[in-house]
Amino acid sequence: MNIEIWMMVLAVLLAMAATWMLCRWFYMRRIKDGQRRLSMLDGTYQATVKLQAQARRQVEELQRIVAEYRRRLTAAELARRAPPVLKVMVTEPDNPEPPRKGQVTWADTQPM
Repeated sequence: MNIEIWMMVLAVLLAMAATWMLCRWFYMRRIKDGQRRLSMLDGTYQATVKLQAQARRQVEELQRIVAEYRRRLTAAELARRAPPVLKVMVTEPDNPEPPRKGQVTWADTQPM
């Protein structure tokens, strides 16, 4: 064999350097791709959070509007069902007559 030790050490060092460079390139490419995906997911998440907050505000506003409409509808329904209140001025007669007793036609205490 014509290979000397320094040549073997140099070949091993070159193989190690080439392997290191190849692995670094391969894994750095994967890491950058992962970072890009994570960045996209983070942007999507932020947009989703913003839309969710906006939707919550809209729902709260709509709930307030519905509650106000229900109050108005209830008030209108109660006003419609209530008998009309007549404002009549009562005047006292000059000669008040004693109240008359009406003829009793039925008693609650009669035997059955």
